[in-house]
Amino acid sequence: MAIFGRKKPEGAEGPSPTRGSAGRGYLYLAIILILAVAVSVLLILSFRKVEPDQVGLRVVKFGFGLFKNGAEFAKPLPPGYHPIFPGFHEFVVYQKNLQAFEMTSKSGGMRQPDYPSLEIRTSDGYKVNVDITIFYHILEGKANLARSYYRNDQEIKEKGLQAVAPGILQNKLSELAYAQDFYNSKLRVEKIDLARKMLNQHFAQQGIEIMDIVIRDFEFPQEYEAAILRKVLAEQLKRVQESLAKAAEAEAGWKKIIAEGNRDAEVTRAEGQTDAWMLEADGERMKTELSAQGEKAKLLAEAKGKKQIVNALSSSGGKVYVGLEYAKVFQGLDLIILPSGKGGINPFDVNQQVRQIENK
Repeated sequence: MAIFGRKKPEGAEGPSPTRGSAGRGYLYLAIILILAVAVSVLLILSFRKVEPDQVGLRVVKFGFGLFKNGAEFAKPLPPGYHPIFPGFHEFVVYQKNLQAFEMTSKSGGMRQPDYPSLEIRTSDGYKVNVDITIFYHILEGKANLARSYYRNDQEIKEKGLQAVAPGILQNKLSELAYAQDFYNSKLRVEKIDLARKMLNQHFAQQGIEIMDIVIRDFEFPQEYEAAILRKVLAEQLKRVQESLAKAAEAEAGWKKIIAEGNRDAEVTRAEGQTDAWMLEADGERMKTELSAQGEKAKLLAEAKGKKQIVNALSSSGGKVYVGLEYAKVFQGLDLIILPSGKGGINPFDVNQQVRQIENK
């Protein structure tokens, strides 16, 4: 049986092929825009922020064979915004600055304590309540290790420190033999330091470091405290008296040393004064001897000179020299009249002049 198509009546109008295609194009465009907006909103909502005082982790939950999944492969995220896709990623943040774990039974303050005070029983039977603060922080480069144990900072306190720290601290502080040892800061610090090392050995594999442990306060029961204080004060007084005795002994020793030093100094000064006097006497003696030798040499020189003058004058040349010196007296006279003959005067005859003077 043949099937024939129905002939359209004349004047009837059907949908235009061009108008149908345009409608479908608008529909596709709207769907694309809706999807783009949805993806944009999803991306915007997926960004999570890491603060400067935090360390963040983006843990891949499902790698589908393309990505390594699990906390051991998570890398620390720097401060800022990071895309985290719900269902595919897990976003974890920890505080990387210094944190405090408070152990006290005292009420009040900025926040509630994390654990009550420790009750320690010493070896001599006394009980003491101790308030302790543990300071710790997350190691930024090992924050992925912490995620294998704890999902946030609160779990670090509740499942980590509360479970381990009280027992270790109680054991180490109970090693103090006597109640008064709590008043000995050196012994307290030794036990606390040992406890800190033991806690670090436990938490190192979890990316957590115990920085310090501080004993804030310790209290004995009222019936024990007065007796303990009396005992401690008595021992401290004894140590003070021993220290004073040692100081007095040391002072006596120093005084003896100073006295001996002063005595030796006096002897040295006396010896020095004697040496000075001897040197001064030797100097004066040498000065006198040198002066006498000088005077002697001077007198000898003068005597020798006079002798040489006498010898020179006694010679014929000396007589002429004396006559010439004597003639200088008559300089300036134009004419001299002298008696001649046997009784006459010859001014250049020195011997004659001398004889005449002696005769007179």
